[in-house]
Amino acid sequence: MSDSPDSDPTTMRLRDPLLFLFGVESSIRRVLRCRMSLVLAFALVATAAMAREYDAVSWMHAPQDLLGPFAASLVICTVLFFTVQICLALTGVKRDPRSNSIRDYRIFLVGYWMTAPLAWLYAIPIETMADEVVSLRFNLALLSIVSIWRVLLFSRVVAIQFGLRWFVPLFWILVPCMVIAFFALLSAQLSMVSLMGGIRLTQTQQILVNYQSTVAGGCFYGIIPVLLAALASIGMSSNPKHRFEEVASRNVSMPKIVWLWPTVSGAVLLFAAMFFQPNLVRSAKVDSLLREGAIKEAIVTMQASGEDAYPVVWDPPPKYPDRGEGLPEISLIADAIQKSNADRWIVDRLMVQADEIAMRQKGWYQGTRSLEYLRERLMFEDEETLARMLDTFGKLRELEVGDQETREHRNELIEIIEEAREAVIQAKELKASEGTAEDESVSENQDAETEEPVVSEKESGE
Repeated sequence: MSDSPDSDPTTMRLRDPLLFLFGVESSIRRVLRCRMSLVLAFALVATAAMAREYDAVSWMHAPQDLLGPFAASLVICTVLFFTVQICLALTGVKRDPRSNSIRDYRIFLVGYWMTAPLAWLYAIPIETMADEVVSLRFNLALLSIVSIWRVLLFSRVVAIQFGLRWFVPLFWILVPCMVIAFFALLSAQLSMVSLMGGIRLTQTQQILVNYQSTVAGGCFYGIIPVLLAALASIGMSSNPKHRFEEVASRNVSMPKIVWLWPTVSGAVLLFAAMFFQPNLVRSAKVDSLLREGAIKEAIVTMQASGEDAYPVVWDPPPKYPDRGEGLPEISLIADAIQKSNADRWIVDRLMVQADEIAMRQKGWYQGTRSLEYLRERLMFEDEETLARMLDTFGKLRELEVGDQETREHRNELIEIIEEAREAVIQAKELKASEGTAEDESVSENQDAETEEPVVSEKESGE
């Protein structure tokens, strides 16, 4: 796409940042040629970070989450830049002698950061409009759309910067992106398996695992064809006929009106944050109380504030797939709920995957999904551990934690633990009885050995 030929190429217009997102060549050239674009892009990245986190994280308790996009973008942009530079060098075509790596990187970074406003789509508060499952499916679909859009857009930006056909840098960019995505998802999958292997996943966790597996599989099986296409595009670009004019060093001015984009978007997001941040701050305080072991205070705080005072999507600790100690203990939470006579919504909030977490806290890391495996292995646990498991699950049964399927699964689990405990007790009693019989036998043998020398002495005397 291109803009009208009579437009001024030396002045950035208000609509250029928007047309940039739709791949309009004249707007892309204006943005890349403007020295102030780097500052503008930096401001837009800040608004993108706000769009991602304004309804998800308490800025007061986790301000570092707003800085994450800057660090991640710098790392990924640098990797992509060196990849493109290597591919350009492999083409063997001489570039403009006035070009240099510092200038190229600055323009490259501007082009990468100027795609950040696509993340404004993440600001849609779908969680307030639909249930958790629908919201997750919507967010994953939106993530896929934005990711594909951003890769296609940035490949066009790179093509314009270095004077290439638009599809050539697409493969150059896809190769490192697919590698980064694969190892990031592989790390997440391995972490999830180590933490969640064998557990009964919630519906949202299962959807997320399936999505990650699909994307990781696509990256794994697609990397070879994409790599071959990247090599073919390098060969194609070796022909000067397939090269076009690079972005010149000519400066473009930026009117003050262009700053309306980060100013207005930032103001709108700050206004929207006013409706979400108070709930997020309250949830972060409750999380802190729970981790410190102040369970009663946390429940009292939740009871006093009411359900509507907390985020719609919120999973207080302990939770999967958290690493570490996984505090507080489910049994202590159950005791506090019973003593406080907490509302039902508090029970539902604090007891998500309570069975799985309780087993993990008692030293069982294989989950409860396979009851047959539990029946075979629990008998090797010690009696004290099994007794503590039964005590905790008895409390959960009294509180009727979870849906009907979860409660039925818990009842079967309790039966298995009781059987295992009974088997451990019987084995201990059998071992004790065998030990007693053995002691008696040894004692009898010793008595017999003691009597034999006495008899022989009498006989020898006679």
